[in-house]
Amino acid sequence: MKFRISIVLSLLVINFSSVSAQVATKSKTYNFDPKKTEELRVRDGLPNLFQKLKAGKEVKIGYIGGSITNGGLWREKSLEWFKSEFPTAKISQINAAIGGTGPEYGACRINNHLLVHNPDMVFIEYRVNNGGAYQGRALEGLIPQIWKNNPNTEICIVYTISEGMIEDIKKGNQTNAGVFMEPVANHYGITSIEFGLEVVKLLNENKLVFKKGDSPADGKIIFTHDGTHPVDAGHDIYRNVLVRSLKSIENFGTPGPNVIPAPLKDNAFSSASMVPVTSAKFSGGWQTADVGDEVDINADLTDKNGGDKTLFDKAMKTTTVGDSFTLNWDGFLLGLTTILESKGAIQVEVTTDGGPSKIVSLNSRNGGTQTKYEFFDEIKAGSHTTTIKLVKLAPGKVFQIGQFLVVNK
Repeated sequence: MKFRISIVLSLLVINFSSVSAQVATKSKTYNFDPKKTEELRVRDGLPNLFQKLKAGKEVKIGYIGGSITNGGLWREKSLEWFKSEFPTAKISQINAAIGGTGPEYGACRINNHLLVHNPDMVFIEYRVNNGGAYQGRALEGLIPQIWKNNPNTEICIVYTISEGMIEDIKKGNQTNAGVFMEPVANHYGITSIEFGLEVVKLLNENKLVFKKGDSPADGKIIFTHDGTHPVDAGHDIYRNVLVRSLKSIENFGTPGPNVIPAPLKDNAFSSASMVPVTSAKFSGGWQTADVGDEVDINADLTDKNGGDKTLFDKAMKTTTVGDSFTLNWDGFLLGLTTILESKGAIQVEVTTDGGPSKIVSLNSRNGGTQTKYEFFDEIKAGSHTTTIKLVKLAPGKVFQIGQFLVVNK
């Protein structure tokens, strides 16, 4: 939460109807209804960002989220606007979004993939990719990590839309994932911007077809081809909502460092990290896996974040049932990057601290082969030793693992 000198309310001009009435006085908490959605909830605003932009300084804008941001044009279009609106500033981007990933993975990798570049601004886009993971604790974990790295970094949560969210947003309701994200924004004073309301407004006005083929499209905006990923015109809508929101708050707030409040929830992911695969002790049958050309895991992920190199960095593989590895770790939740297959194709036995073992099937999200990540069950925080043994492997498949995902208090 930022504790800043209040400004005169009359200096704040917000001139479109979807913006909530807000006061400039800094408060320790915000009480916006998490079950409802509005186009803009300013909260503490983004004064550090605009101060640097107007002063013509170097500004690094970071993006973290899923495929809508990774390959999505709203990111590029927003960057173009920043450069045209503030031509004297030296603006660059850090694209740390990875398709098909959520905030639970984002919290583990944000230091390696984004914060190493010391961004001045971070846009977080995770609602479509399960922003409510672990009841918002995963998303919450991002915020303290950003401010521990640099307390002057500003943060904005942006809400993109997929087909299954339309009915909720039509009623002015937040989505199933968003209801866990908005309490985080309230607690930490984070500005949030809802892209979906404008999309639904155009849909209601019969000016937009959400998914190509849903209805005749003559003279209408085609928003997506698949119900999730906007085409160019859809990203224009996202950009336009972002721009009018940012322009309305560019004079809001007083610059200064952000102060991290006590956690909103126990076991937030604020001490999540990635641990190299080489930290484990492997049985004899494992081999080093080829994950493509060498890439620095700390490199800017722009144009590098869609494949095995980023998710694995380095990896180990085996095709021998009975092979195992053991990892000593500290925390309450363990995961790893891995190759997921169809249900039952890869099964492992997980044993921690000599307790009862559990069989886990490494099932993909779409029924095919996916390079993703898997988290195991939460346990009591502390020092642990976990052994994972391969107990079933379908013909022609491989058990491959990369970085460990460790979440500590």
